[in-house]
Amino acid sequence: PRPQAATPTPAPRGDWRPRQLSGISLQGSGATFPNPLYQAWISVYKNVVPGVTISYQSVGSGQGQRDFIRYLTDFGGTDSVVPDERIRAEAPDTLHVPTVIGAVVPTYNLPSLPAGTTLRFSADTLSGIYLGEITRWNDPRIAADNPGVALPDLPITVVYRSDSSGTTSIWTDYLSKVNERWRTTVGTGTTVRWPVGIGAPGNAGVAGTVVRTEGAIGYVEQAFAIGNRLPVPAVRNRAGNYVLPSPDTVSAAAAGVPIPDDLRYSITNPDGPNSYPIAGLTWILIREQTYTDVPKAQALTDFLYWALTEGQGAAIRLGYVQLPTELRIRAMRQLNKVRVSGQQVFTEPPR
Repeated sequence: PRPQAATPTPAPRGDWRPRQLSGISLQGSGATFPNPLYQAWISVYKNVVPGVTISYQSVGSGQGQRDFIRYLTDFGGTDSVVPDERIRAEAPDTLHVPTVIGAVVPTYNLPSLPAGTTLRFSADTLSGIYLGEITRWNDPRIAADNPGVALPDLPITVVYRSDSSGTTSIWTDYLSKVNERWRTTVGTGTTVRWPVGIGAPGNAGVAGTVVRTEGAIGYVEQAFAIGNRLPVPAVRNRAGNYVLPSPDTVSAAAAGVPIPDDLRYSITNPDGPNSYPIAGLTWILIREQTYTDVPKAQALTDFLYWALTEGQGAAIRLGYVQLPTELRIRAMRQLNKVRVSGQQVFTEPPR
């Protein structure tokens, strides 16, 4: 079953409706992590505002950032923030608008496990697997996480993202926080030099490789594990509890981290007994000052406001988690900052 809403879905304030603009085409590219959701939003929104056509190409966060910074797209999708130095040098008017939260899960293919068995993983086990220190499924460290489970004597095939990926950024950010060797030898980024394993492009590529490879383990956004009927395991959090990703546990992760003014931050390995430790925000990148077409900027900001309000129902159905209320309100306020030749193109309805 799909996760249920942790909080009520917010509706637009007052009698707000998106403007019925026409003849407008918006192009975006970027993260694969939210792609199922963005495609659902785009499909439904076409019925809401038929005159606006929106396309989103799922090419990975790194490519999405590059396309946006080079003005090849109207908006970008990313699960990793644009670095400070890149914003200063290439895109000083970039705004990050968070849309939803997703859990990254270490999913695997072990058909020999008894039906109904789902493994558990500690931080030490996951980092050991991805460092190449743990190479077989019956390793004592995996067994310690899973007492009573008959683990197969099978080699582990590690699968990672071959493209520049925000999901990789979330995964490596987590591993860097929980394992000193990982932090000092591999580090964090949308791409890293992997110690072991095989690469595949996109969340869909990693999920597909795991499905086809007995003994494989890979990290994907939760929706891709669910969509491919792959296991969603519990991960031991900072408080020492094995926690499954759910709206409540992912929301707990986000709620325990202070929100910076620019809305660019990490929520991996947070405090809290019920926090799922490998989760991240995903953002839409928009421009504060350098759009030149008023109707296009109006269409984009209307779409994003709709997505942050009425569109949240689709997020829940697809296995994503709504933003905490304060963060969602602050995301909406980002839209008020967009100007074309000094003209404000969107004003959030009063609360």
